[in-house]
Amino acid sequence: MSRIAVGTILPSSNRVVERTTATLLRHLPGIDGCVARIPYAPDGSGQPAGAYDTPSYATAARLVGHAGVAAICWNGTRGAALGLAADRALAATLAAEAGCPATTTAIHAVALLHRWKARRIALVMPGAAAEATPHAAGFAAEGIETLAVRGLGCPDNLSAAAVPPHAIADAARALAAAARPHAILVWSTNLPGLACMAPLEAELGLPVLDSAALGVAALLDLAGIGAAPLAGFGRLFAAP
Repeated sequence: MSRIAVGTILPSSNRVVERTTATLLRHLPGIDGCVARIPYAPDGSGQPAGAYDTPSYATAARLVGHAGVAAICWNGTRGAALGLAADRALAATLAAEAGCPATTTAIHAVALLHRWKARRIALVMPGAAAEATPHAAGFAAEGIETLAVRGLGCPDNLSAAAVPPHAIADAARALAAAARPHAILVWSTNLPGLACMAPLEAELGLPVLDSAALGVAALLDLAGIGAAPLAGFGRLFAAP
């Protein structure tokens, strides 16, 4: 085939990853986006506490692999809370099942932050700010300090998809003013933060990373697909 395909695994209660992927891939003619879901209900059930249900991910990766994808990504942020070792092990499983390179949103986020020497971050979270505690611990284990958190009060994962972009932007502005981080992460792939990245970066003078877009950037990087046509969406897609 002349067209290249990339594969995404996302939570079953997510409504943003596919939208974000489709928006970005429209600017990359010849690239197909293929998706599969793992069980993750709005209340978080469907995955065990403190771990991944590896068989569900293996099945999803195997099925996406049937489409001949060049790379596969788990586009979810849970890896920071579980620890990056869990995501690295998961990526190995995905690669074996899909028959192609694999990564995760959290792995790519940490790699980018190190590349940019952004060792002090702030997080916009969908629920209560306290929910960021295990994520902050995961980042800390990778040498990245979480200075501050803003929670948007979402009662469950599904409701995060309905948060208006201006609420995400307001939270990012408050974090930038209060904590002076090196970067701000919109840390849920079900928060619609894509449209906030470039305007906030221009306003605040620091990287603002939407996690769903991070997963797409990870796929493009792993598949060797140039992201230059996406540079207008934010630093995430600019040349290193």
